[in-house]
Amino acid sequence: MVRRADPFRDLVNLSEMMGRLLDDEIHHRLGHQSSAQADWIPEVDLIELEDKFILKADLPGMDKKEINVEVVDRQLVLKGERRIKRPISEEKYHRLECAYGKFYRVFPLSSEIACEKVSAVYANGVLEVILPKVKSSHSKKISVQCEIE
Repeated sequence: MVRRADPFRDLVNLSEMMGRLLDDEIHHRLGHQSSAQADWIPEVDLIELEDKFILKADLPGMDKKEINVEVVDRQLVLKGERRIKRPISEEKYHRLECAYGKFYRVFPLSSEIACEKVSAVYANGVLEVILPKVKSSHSKKISVQCEIE
């Protein structure tokens, strides 16, 4: 079977890679640790709801012991390492498209997180982290008393 090249798919992949590189450069200039120091960058979805954030990260082929999630100063830090499970000499590879090695991502969060309520589940190669927001005190009406002279 012959596969034809899809130049549009290649352009989409290039666009996504450039977006990640620019995102990485912005974080580096803001003082965050750079994901350029990583061997690969896992793809994630970060969703903000009224009461929580949800992060979903594609981490296929990893053991949960290889994944580290931290919340530090209103930032979610996701890091780990995906290793090749069995050593195979490079001469045997016909293709090596799956990324291996260390990864490091930092996601600034717009709200304080209730760290004691953060939960994470890793199943079927997808990590899902639930980050409940700290319940902010809603505005309180204050009555003003005036004295008229």
